[in-house]
Amino acid sequence: MENNIYNILRRHSLAVLFSAIIVILWAGEPLCQNNGAQDLQVLRLFNVGKSLIQRIHYLEAFDLLEEARDSLDVSGSDRPELYADILYELAQAKIKARLYQNFPAYYVKTALDDVQASNRIRERSDRTAPQKLADGYYLEGFIHKKFFMRREQAEKNFLKALKIDPGSVAAKRELSELIANDDKEIK
Repeated sequence: MENNIYNILRRHSLAVLFSAIIVILWAGEPLCQNNGAQDLQVLRLFNVGKSLIQRIHYLEAFDLLEEARDSLDVSGSDRPELYADILYELAQAKIKARLYQNFPAYYVKTALDDVQASNRIRERSDRTAPQKLADGYYLEGFIHKKFFMRREQAEKNFLKALKIDPGSVAAKRELSELIANDDKEIK
């Protein structure tokens, strides 16, 4: 009985998929022609992904944020700030998933790549809020400190975050922890 239901659902899903492909091909238009609608879709995916992160649904958030990132890639949309925000949120979600739900260590490496790419994009943009750039450098420093034990690199990132945003409490806290640990090792 269960197998019959599964087979019926599978056939139905395939039929829907093939119908969608036929409609897309029949329309003769590229998927990304309407950048305004595409940008709205990306924003919706991004916002729902952020909401899922807050509700601790990390895998679902990864899927939506990656879909948003991929949609921006495919559409050729010139939205570097949005792209950087997506990468930052994706990195943050991966770190939270590793810390709170014991996701595999692989996510840490990809999170570091994502936040570094986000920081590079934000540095080049003249429309980036200083707090966002500082948050990016804080997260990069946190990853270096917590997961890779790269204290010197972490310190550089925290100092860079504080140079950009002197009011960054998180960067101040992490930097003071590094300095306190250095003092303990010297004694």
